[in-house]
Amino acid sequence: MNLQRILLTAHKSVLETLREPGLLLFTLLLPAFFMLINYVGYGTSPRENSFPIWVTGTGPNAEALLARLSAEQYANGRPVFAIKPVDATLDVDTALRDGTTLALLTLSSAPDGSLAYTVRGNALSMGFTRASTQLDAVLTEWQNQAQGKPAYARLVERPLGLARPLNDFDAYAPGMMVFAILLLIPQTATLLGREMREGTLNRLALTRLSTLELFGGITLAQMFFAALQVALMFATALALGFHNRGSLGLAVIIGLALAFGAVGMGLGMACFIRNDSDALNTGSSVSMVQVFLSGAFFAFPAPTLFTLAGHTIGLFDILPATHAMLALQQVLVGGADLAQVGFRLAATLILGLIYFAAGALLFRSRMARR
Repeated sequence: MNLQRILLTAHKSVLETLREPGLLLFTLLLPAFFMLINYVGYGTSPRENSFPIWVTGTGPNAEALLARLSAEQYANGRPVFAIKPVDATLDVDTALRDGTTLALLTLSSAPDGSLAYTVRGNALSMGFTRASTQLDAVLTEWQNQAQGKPAYARLVERPLGLARPLNDFDAYAPGMMVFAILLLIPQTATLLGREMREGTLNRLALTRLSTLELFGGITLAQMFFAALQVALMFATALALGFHNRGSLGLAVIIGLALAFGAVGMGLGMACFIRNDSDALNTGSSVSMVQVFLSGAFFAFPAPTLFTLAGHTIGLFDILPATHAMLALQQVLVGGADLAQVGFRLAATLILGLIYFAAGALLFRSRMARR
């Protein structure tokens, strides 16, 4: 393997990308744009919501109950409920449908003189499901105490491990980062697809350029642009108010490790395509499958296969993105250090190397048959 040929191939790939400034700008700004979309959707949504609850009616000790509900707090001091007394003539149905309130608590006097209540809400609303669960716990405890029954033991959560995200933007940002980095798969495959369509690979073969030299050059070029993407993406997240609790440098390393795996998969896609159009379609499909299976958008349960070095290995842990996703969450949101995410980082790099080597072998076999 000739280092000079690798560098020349990388130089050629970089120059071709620079000759298309529109595509280059789109490539660099797309991850940052994803951060902006994430912020618009979740930037102002606290992770621990204060559920808006409307209250109507009255009864014995109603004021004491409302005071009890208003005093309910999360561990960080944020109120669990936003209690608002309303008139019974208001259009409650519309308010429940549009989310103005999540539940209507109606108070009245029971035949035995005690306080009775009913809770009304939209059963199709996830917000009502969460709010009613919290509300029922407090109301049940209150009712038991009023009837002289032993109060329920209340569970107070004290995190022993890593911290929790402060808002939904913090919670979903690592997954959006993984999604953005995985787009390197179709991007890399497209580069090789274009070489196939234009016949450049045949001309390169006459120069005795090996598959490893070709792949190495393209990987260097792609990693150069990936480093710019990752840096810009993290900078955008921080500028939009992301609460980083860990080492930003370590998070960047994890992002680059995933980028290497994504580039390796993109090169592997070249074994199954004929041109850049095929590469874009196939690569995008592979990217999206990994996004879902890695848990980037939402937790995706997988059966546990075995345990390795104290870490459970699931079915989808064959993907670098799964390990990178967990590592990014632990570092950025939980404040984990290298010792805590070292296994996941190593797994991301090793799997990236495996996919790179497999892609090179398959591509060399394909070129030998041509």
